[in-house]
Amino acid sequence: MEEWRQSIAPIPKEKLEELQHAVPDDDRSEDESNNPTLPDKDDSSDSLVEDDDHISKFEKEVEETFQRALGGGVNRDNLILEINGLRLAYSLQHADCAGAVFYSVMKSALLAAQSSNDTLLKTTADALGKWKDLLRNYTKTVDEEMEILLKFEEMCQETTKDFSPLFPKILPYLYDTEVVSEDAILRWAEEKEHADESDKVFVKQSEAFIQWLKEAEEEDDEEEE
Repeated sequence: MEEWRQSIAPIPKEKLEELQHAVPDDDRSEDESNNPTLPDKDDSSDSLVEDDDHISKFEKEVEETFQRALGGGVNRDNLILEINGLRLAYSLQHADCAGAVFYSVMKSALLAAQSSNDTLLKTTADALGKWKDLLRNYTKTVDEEMEILLKFEEMCQETTKDFSPLFPKILPYLYDTEVVSEDAILRWAEEKEHADESDKVFVKQSEAFIQWLKEAEEEDDEEEE
């Protein structure tokens, strides 16, 4: 049913380690600290605020539901049912669920790192491995996978900046666990080509991995020919 998922080549362990060590922890661009330019106020500003509030409330409820699941109060099947129920109640799309669930999973990794001696990278890898099937339930299309990447960028820039220096190290995990596909990552990078420099921070940090994906894609194309 999902033929493209079956065609995804896992990242060789040595390549994954190389990509992780290739990026220094403090490799941040000065642009990263800049807040995105806010749109000018106009007649649509009120509706934009209302939309943001609507989605924020939804994400908060998803996070609360996810936390109950972590505590054993909700099993995984019921967790999906509850999240789907929230989506319908808020009249949102699967992409909104993808972003909200991803935020909840990553937030749990952050809390786990703060309450243990494990590094944030380790707790994140553990969380993605544990909840990858839940995330995949909401990433059936490239657009939904793109929502994961955009949400991750937003988290790194605004709400959970602890993840910011780890973005290029976590991106390969998202690919390797099949939460996001090669197509989604390359499209995300392509759409950033003409963006402001402040919007290219994480693409630039992830250049080594993106280049690896492009070369792998070219090799596959040559083999097919």
